[in-house]
Amino acid sequence: MKTPIYQVIENDIKEKLKSGVLTQGDMIPSENELKEEYSVSRMTVRQALNNLVNEGYLFRHKGKGTFVNTLKIEKKIQGLLGFSEEMRRMNRKVSNKIISIQSLLADDEVAAKLFLNNEEEVFLVERVRYGDKIPILFEKLYVPKRLFKDLNEKIMTGSFYNYIEEELKLKINYCIQTIEAKLANATVSELLEVPKQSPVLYITLNTYLDNGRPFEYVKSYYRADQYRFIQHAIR
Repeated sequence: MKTPIYQVIENDIKEKLKSGVLTQGDMIPSENELKEEYSVSRMTVRQALNNLVNEGYLFRHKGKGTFVNTLKIEKKIQGLLGFSEEMRRMNRKVSNKIISIQSLLADDEVAAKLFLNNEEEVFLVERVRYGDKIPILFEKLYVPKRLFKDLNEKIMTGSFYNYIEEELKLKINYCIQTIEAKLANATVSELLEVPKQSPVLYITLNTYLDNGRPFEYVKSYYRADQYRFIQHAIR
């Protein structure tokens, strides 16, 4: 049985990855270039590239092209590292884009997570976090205003955990997180530069200081092609 042409394209690209002709971060020829090279329709080329993206070999950077995927960021479930610390361990350059910082009254959910009453104000920070200029996650961060009354864009453009420990001299102790799979809505799709309805990892995080008080409640959307979680379990 003859191998479908889209699989021929996939196999050729995989062989180039295996042999080192293509390495992490390299840009793949455009759909038009591959269409001419293999004398096939653009739809056939797109099917091959979509399959390689879904398998994690490639990733798309909106407006720039398709690239050989970098190693996925490995986040250990049993550890507590901030995003900036994780990126440094991977030798990836960190940057943040602040979407908004606003002050609002805590709703029932946020108040319960932060041990507040409904009359207390919180800061809601929305930001996109990047590794090597690739959008990795979009987060909505809630923190008590009375604890972080001087919070501003400059602080949130950097490492929030570093600010807490180095500037405020507070000790971060532990977190409780939940992880589930979701599909990217229009907002998440645009901010993370992935197609609508792409799979993303949705994580809620409640983090506590050493005095037992929670200081943040975070809702995050991670690109599934850039992140994977590892758990070390002992029986």
